[in-house]
Formats: sequence, structure tokens, C-alpha cells
Amino acid sequence: MRLPWLENNDNLQANLFTLVIHLALFIFMIFSVNWQVKTPYYAEVELWDAIPTQIKPKPLIKRATPKVQKPQPSIAEKIVEAKKDADIQLKKKKAAELKKKKAAELKKKKAAELKKKKAAELKKKKAAELKKIEQLKKKALEEEKLAELQKRLLEDEEVEKVQKKLLEQDDLERLQEELRNKDLAKETRIAIEGTQDLVAGTNSGELEKYKALIQQKIYQNVNKQLCGLDPLELIFEIVLMPTGDLIGGAKMIKSSKIESCDQAVERAILQAQPLPMPQDNRLFSQLKKLKLKFQPNGPIN
Repeated sequence: MRLPWLENNDNLQANLFTLVIHLALFIFMIFSVNWQVKTPYYAEVELWDAIPTQIKPKPLIKRATPKVQKPQPSIAEKIVEAKKDADIQLKKKKAAELKKKKAAELKKKKAAELKKKKAAELKKKKAAELKKIEQLKKKALEEEKLAELQKRLLEDEEVEKVQKKLLEQDDLERLQEELRNKDLAKETRIAIEGTQDLVAGTNSGELEKYKALIQQKIYQNVNKQLCGLDPLELIFEIVLMPTGDLIGGAKMIKSSKIESCDQAVERAILQAQPLPMPQDNRLFSQLKKLKLKFQPNGPIN
């Protein structure tokens, strides 16, 4: 039979326990105490008138010494002792409960700290992952910016190339204009002689213009270092198509006596293809067969 009012009341349980212990001790003392009265022990003495003759005494038989019983505590002392034991047991019980409670609180505290530590580690891990993602994004953005910058640089480089090409073209046109304004027979190092079948009314200025263009394009490909320093002269003959390409290559008529120089001039003629040609057939007829006189180191006196 369960008594809820007794189970939940620690003080009442302790008091009942103390009462039961005291009652048990009292019953024990009633039945264990010897209530019979013992007869006192008296010693008997003999009186003699004279000293008897000495007779060898018989060996004494040692008697067992009676065990002295320890004095039994009184009922009051037993009650006090039982109360002390009950108090000690109660204190031990309370100490055990307190220890158990503290252990439970410590366990709960450790569990909370462990949970907090895991949460901090998880937060730190997430922060590290977010930082890594941000770094990757930043790196990707930098790479994208770098690629865009490279693209712009390439575009700027292309623009610079176009501008440089336009400037070179302007310089070339300026040079060609200067060549047209000079006496080509005296200044140029490449003399060009066309066919002699002159057509009436031909524009001599246009003819001289295309001769100057052909001279300029061939001359910029000549490696003069292969011709030494002495005055030299060599002559090639070429036949051109309307496209400016050569028919049958360049034919040497006069050599410079230096093989490397002859080869350098021949390479310059071949590399200059296609040569600039006029659209007018009458002008082309005077330029289709040319004799090229080269003086790499200047005019020969």
C-alpha cells in the first residue's frame, strides 16, 4: 500500500525512522537485561594458634579467570546513541542526495557547455566556409576583371596596331609624295626602265608614281649588309601580271660579283610581291616588263 503523503515528506520519514529505532532499542534492552539478583561472594578464613609444620603444598590448579562483562549502557545512553545514529544516517542520506543533486547539476552544466562548445565550433566552421566562399568569389571577380582588362589591353593593342598602320601608311604616302617630287634619275638607288612602246597621251605623272611605289616596296626588303661597302650595281629583269605577281621569277642580267648580295636583292624582289599595279591597261602595258637597276651602296660615279 502506497502512502503518497509519506513518500513526499522527508522530515516525517526521518522522524518515523528515529521513533522505530528507539522503540526497537527499548524492546531489546527489556529482554536482554538479566533481572535476577546474584548472591554476594564471602571468603572464609581459618585462625590457628601456632604455625603448622610446613607441608609441601600441592600444585595449585589454575582456574579460568571469569570473563568480566563490560558494563552495559543504560537505556538513556542507548536512546541517545540510537538518536545519534539516526541523525548520522539522516545526514548521510541528505549528503548523498545533495551529492547526487550536485552531480546531476554538474552533468547538466557539462552537457550545456559541450552543446555550447559544439555550437561555437559549428559557427566557426560556417564562418570559415563563408570566408572561403567570399575568397573564391573575390578571386573569381578578380579573374573576371583581369580577363576584362586583358581583353581591353588586346583591344587597345589592336587599336594601336591600326593607328600605327595608319601612321605608317601616312608616312609611306608622304615618302612617296617626296619621291615623286624628286629627280628619280639622280636620287633613287633602284632605277626602273619600262618598255619603249609609249602610248600617246599617257599620263607620265601616274607612270612615275607607280615606278616610285615599286621602287619603295622592293627597296625596304633589301638587306644591304650582305652587299658590303663598295659601290655595286646589278640588274634584274621581271615580267608582271596585272595582279602585281611575277611571271617566271626574277632574271639576273648583271651580277654584283657578290653572291650574297645578288641573293639578297633577288629575295627582296620576290618578297615584295604583289607589286603595286595601275588599273589603267595603258599604264600597265608600260610596266609589265621592267628592268631593275640596283645600286645598294649608292650611285656609281
